[in-house]
Amino acid sequence: MNDNKSSPTKKRKSNDGRASTDGAYDVNTGNTNDGGGYFSGQRAGASSGPSHEVNNTSQLDRMEQIMMRMEEKLATVESRCERLEAKCSSLENMLESTSNKIDCSHLHLEQKCNSLENKLETKVDTIQVTLERSLKRHEYNEMLVKNQSWEYSAAVYSEDELIDNGYTYDVASYLAETAEELNDITTKMRRGEFPSVNNNGDDGKGIYIEMYDSGPPLGYALNNKLLPHWQEFAAALKHFAPAINVLPDNCESFVELYFVQLNHEAMLLIKEALIGKPFQKLTFTNNDNGDDDFPAGMSVDAIIDIVESNTHLQKLEIRRNQIGRDHIERLCPAVYTHPALVELDVFNCFEPGIGDTMLASLLTSDDLKLEKFVISDNYITSGVSTELADFLATNPRLKILSLGGNNLTDSDAALIANALRSNTTLRTLLLYGNNITKVGKESLRLVLYDESSLNVTADSNHTCTVDLLWHDIDGYNSHEQGHINRGRKIYSILSTRNEMMSNVQHFSDIDVKILPKMLEAVQKYATNVHDYKVNPLSIVYEVMRKWDKALTCTGAGSIIET
Repeated sequence: MNDNKSSPTKKRKSNDGRASTDGAYDVNTGNTNDGGGYFSGQRAGASSGPSHEVNNTSQLDRMEQIMMRMEEKLATVESRCERLEAKCSSLENMLESTSNKIDCSHLHLEQKCNSLENKLETKVDTIQVTLERSLKRHEYNEMLVKNQSWEYSAAVYSEDELIDNGYTYDVASYLAETAEELNDITTKMRRGEFPSVNNNGDDGKGIYIEMYDSGPPLGYALNNKLLPHWQEFAAALKHFAPAINVLPDNCESFVELYFVQLNHEAMLLIKEALIGKPFQKLTFTNNDNGDDDFPAGMSVDAIIDIVESNTHLQKLEIRRNQIGRDHIERLCPAVYTHPALVELDVFNCFEPGIGDTMLASLLTSDDLKLEKFVISDNYITSGVSTELADFLATNPRLKILSLGGNNLTDSDAALIANALRSNTTLRTLLLYGNNITKVGKESLRLVLYDESSLNVTADSNHTCTVDLLWHDIDGYNSHEQGHINRGRKIYSILSTRNEMMSNVQHFSDIDVKILPKMLEAVQKYATNVHDYKVNPLSIVYEVMRKWDKALTCTGAGSIIET
């Protein structure tokens, strides 16, 4: 054989069953085996199983490797996610902590700012108060400087000089004393001093002028003799506001004019001087001499003008002046719309029927702020008793009500008594001088102190003192604190019953379980009584000794549980 030829066997070994490159064997690509597939490079009838198994195994291995790599990557991703979640959680915690710190810092800063604002406001208020006081003091000093060169220009004649000039003794005495008093008052005001102090002993400074109540009624011609003195007084009063403004806050400033006879010109001068002046109390008591021939004091219209101009006014007294229906239309709104007025006295100012109109107009207003109201001697009748009772039943701010010297009757007293059952603010009710008999008195007494039972007594009115000029009703609520008056009444009943050893007979509706509280109540009420006629131990002994009579009873009285 030639060296360049190879045997078929070698070729098969060399090709390992694969297709020959020189065509020594035919490849039937169209032959179909039992599997129906085509086989390239295989002999007919040769088996393909082992080769497929190797390929499948290789593919599975590769798939497993791919899966492993994917699982590794997934594990890596999960690990990264966990780290990211941990980082996010850490960031959230940091954010929350930072937010809390910011909130705390904000709260701290807000509190600090509020504190600084409060301190600043307090400081500003203090500075403002100091500046206002300094300004008021400066205005007061300026007033004193301006008045240094002032001199009283009106001539002051003595009583003898006036008598020598032909005046009667009474007229000369009145003119001389009035001129001297006005001179003294005006001079003090020009020096920045208050001519008067409060007569009641309270802290108060002001101007007090009182003429003769029963002095001679001078005609206009004689009163003109005093006009120069009133001009001096009004001029000093007109510039006296700086002295009022430097008074301490707890010092009441006042002007009180009693029985002063004023010509129309003098009245207008004083009215203009009082307009806008911050006096806290004004009193105008006339002398009932005013008519066409004799001048009286300040007119009602002038008084209302003064009231409307003074926002500092707290107390107003118009006594013995003639207030007509036309005045009521101005006076009532001036009272209940005033920002500071809490006391009104209109003693003996109304003709029959007009007082009822005044009272009804005030009491039916929703804005009434009065704490003291005096409308005595004004012909008040039963025509307004329903409005009065309805007003008192609403428990208003009113603490003192004076209705003395009017025309109220027993039926009116019964209406008022019923209203007092729900009233706990009224402290004093003056009803003396009315047409109230023992029947009306009894209606009022029962609402203040009904001793028929402990519970009824406990439900009585314990704050109001009713003055009917009968002392056995005046003193029921003499203490300022209602619970002390209540205790005194209850102890009085217990003491009275103890004298006859009858307390337990009245406890038939009280459970024995209440015994400790009852004994405690006896001691409690006894502490409010300083002059008790029965020792509390006597009442305790009586109750303990006789309580067996009530052991079978049930129920509890409300008074014992208080």
